[in-house]
Amino acid sequence: MVVHDCANYDSEFPEKFPWGHLDSPKLASIASAIVNRINYDLHHTERESVPGLREALRIISRQAEV
Repeated sequence: MVVHDCANYDSEFPEKFPWGHLDSPKLASIASAIVNRINYDLHHTERESVPGLREALRIISRQAEV
């Protein structure tokens, strides 16, 4: 099943999905790096949103399987 179809996947806040459970270790690593950057930007900068990074996770969610 692709991530996008999982019940616990929220496309508004894709960083909350447990990306470490992907079938592909490479995609899991990339997704985790993006999540880390989202968390850093939201908590350590004056940014209030990270639309490009969230869109990257949405793209991965349509391809990656769990």
